[in-house]
Amino acid sequence: MLKVIKYSLLPVIYSGMFGCQSDSASDIDGMVSELTEKAVLDQVFIEGGTFEMGDFGATQNGQWLPYFPPTAEINKAHIVHLSSFSLSAYETTWQDFDTFNLIHDRPIMIRGGGEEYAREPYVQNVEDEYHSSKPARVTWREAKDYCLWLADKTGIAFDLPTSAQWEFAARNRGSKDWLYPTHDGKIAPDSDERNGKGCNFWTGRCSVGTDLPPNPLGLYDMAGNATEWVNDWYSDTYYQESDGAKDPQGPLEGTEKVIRSLRLGSLSFSFSLTSYPETLSDGSLGLAGFRCAVQSPEPVGSFTSAP
Repeated sequence: MLKVIKYSLLPVIYSGMFGCQSDSASDIDGMVSELTEKAVLDQVFIEGGTFEMGDFGATQNGQWLPYFPPTAEINKAHIVHLSSFSLSAYETTWQDFDTFNLIHDRPIMIRGGGEEYAREPYVQNVEDEYHSSKPARVTWREAKDYCLWLADKTGIAFDLPTSAQWEFAARNRGSKDWLYPTHDGKIAPDSDERNGKGCNFWTGRCSVGTDLPPNPLGLYDMAGNATEWVNDWYSDTYYQESDGAKDPQGPLEGTEKVIRSLRLGSLSFSFSLTSYPETLSDGSLGLAGFRCAVQSPEPVGSFTSAP
């Protein structure tokens, strides 16, 4: 399923600063170089194409039957044409995001229950939700800032993926055989039957890239692990209005941002829409994981990084 958080895009106000552990310019340069090099190497080139986005359903006895009849109009199947693009094989980890925060002298925080607490970066307890290998869960604005910062540092067109790009990639270039965004398009076994390591007992979130095999494109954790922000504003009529669109970007404006990979049962579907309140019932911010894309029809390897 696809999940939407109603999150007003206001500037994030930080209540404190967690300084960088080293004041050495060379150390900071090294951190930047390591992080940006990893971001580039993790990009998987995905050849564009045309696919049926949304609840394409199944045909029985000549009749189309949507998989989710109550949301058939919101999830209306429609043709989308996509240019080639690249997408990170992995969700952004806390290791990545802690480094980003330290470089920018931003606080390293635990968020929950409407409160924030300072923590040390690079958590080493693998069972901890904030372990360096787990997917970072941040606001949409923070995810967007991270990807655009990579663009600034590399000269490569990093940004969040669009919703259409995410679904196209999760479904193995839009294949209707991929109802679930797994390695084979089928629902995966329950978590206790998987080979994932370092999974948090309470949330089920695992070390990035360890829970399930990658899909045929080489992308990990498109099913399960963290939900993921994409670039689009949300509208419950957009699918009905964008049939035949070329590289759809979502509505021009809105009050909600789309996230993908919502769990339903044991794993998420590749499509379907729902909404979520701007502030959770406990007063906390809307948080999700993310991975960055490169918005160019050329493979990343053909670019020259900015000096």
